[in-house]
Order: sequence, then C-alpha cells, then structure tokens
Amino acid sequence: MIPQAIFLSIMLLMASLTPGFSQKLKPKDLNIKSKKALSYYLEGREQESYRARQEAIAAFGKALEIEPYFSNAHFFKGVNHLILFEFEDARKHLQMADSLEPGAFGGMDFHLGQALFFTRAYAEAVPRYEAYLAEGRGGPTYVKTATIQLRKAYFAREAIKNPVDFKPVNLGSDINSKEDDTMPYLTADDQTLLFVSRRSSSTGGYSRMLKGYPEDFYISKKVNGVWQPAENLGEPINTFRNEGGPCLTQDGRTLYFTVCNKEDGLGNCDLYRSVWVEKNWSEPENLGPNVNSEAWDSQPCLSPDGRILYFASNRKGGKGGSDIWYCELKNGKWTKAQNLDGPINTEGDEDAPFLHADGASLYFASDFHNGFGNGDLFVSYAYDFGKWSEPKNLGFPINTEAEEGYIFVNAKGTLGYINSSRKDGFGKNDLLEFMLDEDIQPKRATFLRGLTRDSVTRAPVQARIHLVDVERNDTIRTLYSGKGDGKFLMSLPLEREYAAFVEAPRYLFASKNFYLKSLTEETYFDLTIDLTPVRPGKTVRLDNIFFAFDSYKLKPESEPELRFLTTFLQRNPRLSIEIQGHTDNVGSDEVNSTLSQQRAESVRTYLLNQGIDAERVTAKGYGESMPIAPNDSPENRKLNRRTEFKILEVR
Repeated sequence: MIPQAIFLSIMLLMASLTPGFSQKLKPKDLNIKSKKALSYYLEGREQESYRARQEAIAAFGKALEIEPYFSNAHFFKGVNHLILFEFEDARKHLQMADSLEPGAFGGMDFHLGQALFFTRAYAEAVPRYEAYLAEGRGGPTYVKTATIQLRKAYFAREAIKNPVDFKPVNLGSDINSKEDDTMPYLTADDQTLLFVSRRSSSTGGYSRMLKGYPEDFYISKKVNGVWQPAENLGEPINTFRNEGGPCLTQDGRTLYFTVCNKEDGLGNCDLYRSVWVEKNWSEPENLGPNVNSEAWDSQPCLSPDGRILYFASNRKGGKGGSDIWYCELKNGKWTKAQNLDGPINTEGDEDAPFLHADGASLYFASDFHNGFGNGDLFVSYAYDFGKWSEPKNLGFPINTEAEEGYIFVNAKGTLGYINSSRKDGFGKNDLLEFMLDEDIQPKRATFLRGLTRDSVTRAPVQARIHLVDVERNDTIRTLYSGKGDGKFLMSLPLEREYAAFVEAPRYLFASKNFYLKSLTEETYFDLTIDLTPVRPGKTVRLDNIFFAFDSYKLKPESEPELRFLTTFLQRNPRLSIEIQGHTDNVGSDEVNSTLSQQRAESVRTYLLNQGIDAERVTAKGYGESMPIAPNDSPENRKLNRRTEFKILEVR
C-alpha cells in the first residue's frame, strides 16, 4: 500500500495546474472581483509548486479573507491541508469548494473522500469513493488507493456503531514525561514496566543530528500497587544511539531490542539481546544473519516458551512493505527467518507484533486490513499447529482515524497498554492503561513466581526449571532462577495441567503439579522450592506420577516425571534409591499394602526398561503406615496417596 504522505502528494500534482501560471488570468475568470485576492491565490499556487505547504495555505487564506466564496482558493487550501494531515481544515475547505461549484474540480470526490474518512465521517466518505471509482478516469495508483479506502470505509461505517469498552487511564507523571514515552512491556506479574522514552535524562544527551534526545529504555517497579519514578536502564544497553522496539522476557531477565546504525549491524536496524547477570546487563549481542538482514529489522517479540522470535522487517521476499517474520530456536541457534504464513501479512505494512502469554493470541499493527484509519491494531489467534485466524480489528475507540501502532496485554489478559498522543497527557506520547474489552481478550493465563533455595541453609540456589504440559508431554518452558537471588517468574496458560521439575548440581530434583483446568477464580502461584542436597536417607516426593483408580497401571501423564527421574539417575550413577509407594487409609491394611507395593514396582520396572541397573533400584510399598497428613478430608487423603524415592547410598 502506498504510504499516505506519498499518495496525498501525488493527489496534489494531479489536481494542480502546471507551474508558471498565466499572467493573463483575470479575477472574473475565477468568479471573483478582487485583483488582490487573485494575487494571493497565484502566490499560493507558486508556493505549492515548491511544496511549501504552510506558505501556500497562508496565501490562500489571505485570498479568502478578501473573497470568502473563492472556490478555487478553498479547493487548493483544502488539498494542502490534506497533505499535512490537517483533516478537519481539509474537510471544511473542500466541502465549501464543492458546494460553491459542484463538479468543477478534478479529483474532488477522491480528496473529499479522504478528508471525510479521516474525520470519522465514514458513511459520508463511502459515496465519494464510489463516485470517484465510477468515473473511471483516475490512474492505477488512485484507483487502487480509492478501492482500499472504500473497503475500509464500508467496514468502519458499520463497526463504529458498536464501540468496544475503552476507558484509558494515564500512568501518571512518575512514568510519563513531556517528551515521547512509548512501547510499554511488563513482566508476567505486572510488577516491572519497561518502556522507551526520549526525555532529557537520555544516556547520550541532546543530539543535534536527531534534533532532540535519543530513544532510551526506562524501567519502573511497582511498590504497594504504585509505579515508582522511572529510571534510565543505563549502559551498556542505552547509548548515544536510538534503542527501541523492546521485548522483555516474562521474568525480566532477558531483553531483546532494536539498535540502528551500530558498528556490528548487518542492516540499518538490527535485533540484539542482553541478559541480566546478577546486578548488571550483559553487553548487547547481535542476533546474527539468520535473524537480521541488510534491511530494517525491528520490534522483536519472543513467544512465552522462548522457542519463536517474531519481528517486523521490510526485507526482500515479503508480501508488502513491512511484514511480520519469525525464527525458531533449535539446538541453541536461531533458524533462518521466515515470512509468517496465513492472512496476517498483506501488501501493506504489518509490524509491532506482540504474542500474549497464552502463546496463541498475536496482536499487531497494520495499515491494510479493514480499519478506521491509516494504521490500526488487530489480533489473530493460532490454531491447528501454526495456522492463524483472520485478523480482527480491536475496534473503536481503541482504533481511530489516527495511527495506532503498538499494544501490550498483560499475562492475565485483562489489561492493555498503549502509547497515545491525547491532548490531556503529560507530553507528546504518554503510556495509558485500560481494561481490555472481553471481546478482544486473549485466553486466560496466570503466572508462577518463586524462589529456589537450599533446604538446609536456606541460601538461594540457581536452578534450572522445566515446565511440562502433562497431556502433550511437551516441555513448554525451560528457564533458570537467578544466580544471586534464586528467583524465577513465568506465565502459565490456563486450562492445562503442568508438571514442574527443578534441578541443580549436587541437589535432588524437586517436582510440582499444577492443575489449571476449570478454575472459577484468578489463581496465582508464589512458591518457595527447597532443594535437598544429595545425601543418604533424603526423600523426594514425585508429585507427577499418576495411577488409574485402585490400580497400579501408570497413566500416560506420568511420562514426564518418569523420564526426568530416569535422567536424574543417569546423571548420578553413584546413587542407589528405593521407590516408595504410599496410600491413604481407605480400604484394608492388606489391600493398601499390596497396592502400594505394586505401584512402587511399576515405577521400578519403568526405570529398568530405560536401562537403569536393577541393583540401583529397589521398590517398597508402605501402604497407609506413613501418612504425611491426617486422613480426615479428600484433600489430605490425596496427599497421603503418593510416590516417593529415597536415597539409600551414594557410592
């Protein structure tokens, strides 16, 4: 799609007469009386030929002060306002010219259609575009543009009748400045906010080349529900250059972002990565030629599982100007970038991708899909292994006749964050928060936040955490808790069952189970995971081993835990263990003892089938003899029905 600034300039050329206007032109030729008004008009046309739009508008205005019904001055003043995106003024003068001399001006229906469309008069714009196309006299560029605009006007005319719920709240002066504050990104628990700003505290100071302050990253923490004053993220990420287009991982420890014109860049703008290590950000690393190109590559977005990197690029091979591309992480390296298949990319510009924590809702910006202006926000949903649904406009008044270019949706799926240049803000662009209309919300998600520590000393331990979708037997997250503080944070899509496995060198692994189906209220998890040093006599509970009711047959959902236990034994060949089976007190002692023994044997058999030496694994059923909770409720009895393993020997 031709950018609006370009096709509006072409419109003026189409509408204009050849420069070097006839000196023989008389006032009566233009249906006026004043020679002075004619002189101002001709001055405006000359300024127009130099593309001096403001000067031309001023000259036409002087002509209209003398001759208020000067139709030609109204027309060309309106066209120049249109080129400068001053749509209200353009509409006023074009409508006046049309009422004074209907049908006298070539391209009037096109120009007035544009002015009406961008002042939300969608219903009035429709017949103007239709009339222009019916004439059949426009060139291919104008016909194509009018056809696209007519399609959008049809959509907007109906969609504006059904606005979405949108009550934005400014994030306040501790976040926003008098300059541009844009591109918000939050951690999964909504407690840390990262954004881009051009304020005076920027690392590089004032730039004469940019005629302002360069873009830097700023960060704010929430304390007792209140955002604290934003602070510059500092070096080595922020420099004298523009840093923008951020993607902060859900735990706030890895930042993907855009830097332009850097020495090691492959194109004019490239994607980089920096990692928080103890108390500092690492030196930014270029993501390399499989991700970056010789063109513009920007606005990265990492999938929640860390396996797919989405970004915007105008490289060759796309469907339009800017498209959404993606790379996959395989064996620790990014694969060569591919254009996103399906209905998302068009012949126009698509950018600003944001994949929600549910892993299935992709929000993005487009100037081609049906919308209310030159750039709107959309959402598309993943289904059937990588296919995407037809993009859905987020609706009015989130989208307007202005250009909306970015949105972030929190992990819960309830709050949206955008930047906007509304009149009641603190600066040029402010960050706003709003409740997301149910009709455009992603799937529900929650978050898991915690601490890994030594069970004896209570000191933080850096551990690797694997989160497995039990039903799919698929590891959907792998991350490390912090090296210095042992903290971790991740999102969890709901309506799933998960197994979490936590491991660290010289410690027994720990496991947890999260059943997130049919939850009636918001549930969030704050965990402290104690890791037990590898010593004889220590016991580990296997929370993710399941048996059919009143049976010793292992259920398929047990596979992730069994595989993890196998790997643990393979990595620690000096260990000998006892698999222990336990039951509640329902049923006779004899039945419970037998069932617990059979269940322990089932686990042992699995391990032996995976190649674990039989001499290293014994099985013992303890029935109901070793409860860990009173058998006085269904919940407590469930705790007592468990499988554990005990370290017998460390050779």
